[in-house]
Amino acid sequence: MRKLARRNRTKRQFAASKGWLAVGTLAATAVMGSGHQAQAASNTPAAGGTGSAALPPGGPSLPVKQLNIAAGSLEDGIKAYEQQTGLHVRIDLPQGTLAGFQTKGISGNFAEDEGLRLLLEGTGLNYKIQDASTLVLGLQSRESVDVTTAANSVGLAQFTEPLTNTPQTVNVVPQFIMQEQAVTTLRDSLRNVPGVSIAAGEGGNQGDNLTIRGFSARSDMFIDGIRDFGSYYRDAFDYEAIEVLQGPASVEFGRGSTGGVINQETKAPVDHEFVRGTLQLGTNAMRRVTADVNEPLDDFIPGSAFRMNIVGSQSNVAQRDYAQTRRFGVAPSLTFGLHSTTRGTLSYLHESEDSIPDYGLPYFGTQKLNVDRKTFYGFANESYLKTNPDIVTGKVEHDFGGLMTLRSTLRWGNYPRDIRVVEPQVNTTPTYANVNGVGVATCSLTGTPTSTNPCYSLSTPVSSVKVLRNIINRNATEDILWEQTQAVGHLKIHNIENNFVVMVEGGRERSMPGGYRFAASYVSAIDPNANDVLPGGETVIERTHVTSSSYGVSGMDTLKLTQWLQFSGGVRFDYFNTQVDALSTAVAASELIKKPTYRAAVVVKPRRNGTIYFDYGTSFNPPAESLSLSANNATQAPQENETYEVGTKWDLLNDKLNLNGAYFRTNKSNVYETDPNGTNPDASQNVVNVGGQRVQGFQIGALGHLASHFDLILGYAYLDGVVTNSVVNASPYASLYKKGDPVFGTFPYFINPTNFPLANVPKNSGNLWVTHNLPFGFVGGFGSNFLGPRRASSTAMVAVPLTAAATPVTQVPLAFKTMNGYWIFNAMLRRPINDRVDFQANLVNLTNKFYIDAPHPNHLIPGEGFNAQFGFNMHF
Repeated sequence: MRKLARRNRTKRQFAASKGWLAVGTLAATAVMGSGHQAQAASNTPAAGGTGSAALPPGGPSLPVKQLNIAAGSLEDGIKAYEQQTGLHVRIDLPQGTLAGFQTKGISGNFAEDEGLRLLLEGTGLNYKIQDASTLVLGLQSRESVDVTTAANSVGLAQFTEPLTNTPQTVNVVPQFIMQEQAVTTLRDSLRNVPGVSIAAGEGGNQGDNLTIRGFSARSDMFIDGIRDFGSYYRDAFDYEAIEVLQGPASVEFGRGSTGGVINQETKAPVDHEFVRGTLQLGTNAMRRVTADVNEPLDDFIPGSAFRMNIVGSQSNVAQRDYAQTRRFGVAPSLTFGLHSTTRGTLSYLHESEDSIPDYGLPYFGTQKLNVDRKTFYGFANESYLKTNPDIVTGKVEHDFGGLMTLRSTLRWGNYPRDIRVVEPQVNTTPTYANVNGVGVATCSLTGTPTSTNPCYSLSTPVSSVKVLRNIINRNATEDILWEQTQAVGHLKIHNIENNFVVMVEGGRERSMPGGYRFAASYVSAIDPNANDVLPGGETVIERTHVTSSSYGVSGMDTLKLTQWLQFSGGVRFDYFNTQVDALSTAVAASELIKKPTYRAAVVVKPRRNGTIYFDYGTSFNPPAESLSLSANNATQAPQENETYEVGTKWDLLNDKLNLNGAYFRTNKSNVYETDPNGTNPDASQNVVNVGGQRVQGFQIGALGHLASHFDLILGYAYLDGVVTNSVVNASPYASLYKKGDPVFGTFPYFINPTNFPLANVPKNSGNLWVTHNLPFGFVGGFGSNFLGPRRASSTAMVAVPLTAAATPVTQVPLAFKTMNGYWIFNAMLRRPINDRVDFQANLVNLTNKFYIDAPHPNHLIPGEGFNAQFGFNMHF
């Protein structure tokens, strides 16, 4: 049966098959053209030469930054350069010599080393690159080394300071780490960030569902600073870096961000030519090709460049039958006005997915059903996940004399989604009744095993269990039209430096979900047939059209009172108006939220390379945060959040090693809860804003890029997440609860969840990845991820029926649905074949550990088993 399903599956052509042809042609052209590239390289000036040296083709370069430095004293220009790049310039000249030099200033987008060269133009001075974040200024000739940098900045205008001086925990996953680990998705990239955990999709909301510091971040995804709220799995092919800003950030990003936000920094055109590509093959039937091509267009339009990124990917899931992933993506971008005062960029992102989704394994009581990890309960020929997001972005920016940059960005995004997936369920919930003043639980099969709602006690042999195939069939389209204007300035008032950002943004977001419902069907727990025919009884379920119009106005400023003391603060006002279309099948509803948020911080610099800071920030979650609104929550006030954080950051070993640590506390109030004592006959209408939650803890991290290919990223997070206030009844016997009754108004019929742990919040989590040179030209890498035990729910206990017989509820054990913690280990080996091609092998989950990667209250999705990936990295 499995072979038949696989044969049927191969008949489904990859939706973007033309993309494979395009990528293959590009790769072949690059390989055949390598001789020509080498010939051209021999005529290129070496990077260590004097004058306007070019970088070697495919060679490393410092990142491109926007630099606005006014003409005047070179000494002041160097200080501005350090501030805007996050680099340190060491002066190798006699004391007082620099004061006699002047600079013509620069304005525009430059590679950091090129920017310094232009700043020194006409002075007779030169520089050399000492390491990843230090340049030495003097009379010596310039030299170039491998300077792929450990990140000390983020590509967001909301943050004007280097990360060392930014009073907030910001985790950066740079491109060199992603390349070493051969990650293919956003989720895999984020395994390098402590305090981030993965959750399964809710209903048909397939896509990246993540938590940061214990709070959902599904609506807190951004691309280059603008919200990316579509439900889809994000590929990593167009990433320059991933940035996770932990803690409330509504001042910078608007609604949401209880635990933080995730920003995807995309690749942009630069002023030098290169062709890069990868080919990966894996034991999980992986076939993946990427290409990254950049071409300056100075011969056509001076200061312009074009960049194209392409991916085609197909793979199975190791140790999971039938599940398959197929993706294609393309991301062209065109830039005008490089190195000028007025610049513009037009970019497009398309990601297409046509996969066989997998909702994993069912619970049996509070734990996973004890079946083979490969067991697939879906319909191999009828299950699908189809997403086709399209995102178009236009950006224009202009520099005003080096004092201010005005930037305007317009984005349109469209996120269609169509999914049919089976959620496997085993019902172990008894029926409850009041028998002579005593609550009684009964768990038995009434009639056949395929009766309407069979209940299995935990004494039932697995071979006798039938699994419900809960078919989730949803389709939706989400779209966004958004404009963001920022003014980023640098002023000095009474010898106090001010770095400020003023931002106005707003637009329209829409969500139009709908779907179908199918008749119930049951299948053997140990031998389900993936070739079964989809059951009939298809009916249309509720369709909803939700439209949100919103805008935000914010201002943020950093005051540098002395070299060792800085204050920063910000305020934002948000207008958020949401309506449910009365023409849809949903009940018409609307809400209008007007809400300010705040941020304040103090930074002390005991040394140039280190900071100690205190930060306070607020955020809010409106009922329609995820564009989901109904009559029962439309009148509720926003949930409110505040975070206190004290931390320290240090740059060591000539700024090649970044260390950070922080203690924090996040309080969430006005949490939406259903009051069991509400008077409305419809319990769903008894929603009140009375709940409270708290997550406190600490985390540490390190990011390094040192000599001998010694790269390092590690982190550890301790999270103590609890319910601090609640009126919810967490008892599974709530149907028997009677307020004020001396028996049915107390335990176990009423259980208050105050002090219960929060769902999907492991107390301990950590990550490690380290690489180093090995003999015979090899580079080796090793890493591990650790995640502690988690619960599936914060406010719902489960009755565990040990027998099918009628049993007083006081004798039925109560427990939580839980997932065990786990360690997984990965390894990498890389070796150059020649100066243009590297061979790389990655081994994932070395011990073939079984673990739950994405939990949900109703199902459990296992992580991928052992698999090996072999590939070639090409650069010309």
